[in-house]
Amino acid sequence: MKALWLVLLVAGIGACAHHAAGQATTAELHAAHDWQHEDGAVLDKAMSRHADRLAKGASRAAAIAQLSEAGYACLYGEAHEDYPEPAAVCARSFAPRACQMDWEVVITSDPVLPDSIDSSGGKFRRDCVGIDRDWPEPIKSAIDDQLAPGPALPAASN
Repeated sequence: MKALWLVLLVAGIGACAHHAAGQATTAELHAAHDWQHEDGAVLDKAMSRHADRLAKGASRAAAIAQLSEAGYACLYGEAHEDYPEPAAVCARSFAPRACQMDWEVVITSDPVLPDSIDSSGGKFRRDCVGIDRDWPEPIKSAIDDQLAPGPALPAASN
């Protein structure tokens, strides 16, 4: 009986450790969260942690390919003799009916190790109808005008 409890305890700890590791890909990260409604601080932290995992676990080319597969478009800086691989700023924007959401990952290379990642940072921003769910700060924007009633439509005659 003690062995059964030990097995269950080890399996539970293993499951927690596996869950704590987070999603393996950027696409899985996007699928794992309700980006329109979850707390912005939690989402921003998840995005930042994912960018850190990308930096530690993938080559530069693999990280950029993973971001591209998840719908990100990347812009590149200019190469320099000290940094032969320019920084990549990869962004994705999505707007369901209530919010405009933007994700961004910046990847810089280690100048002495080709196809490496020296640093990576991830950010999440959200601008919703109203200002109560905007992240990181309230934004008064054109999307907020959707709170006002639309123009009256003329009555249709039959």
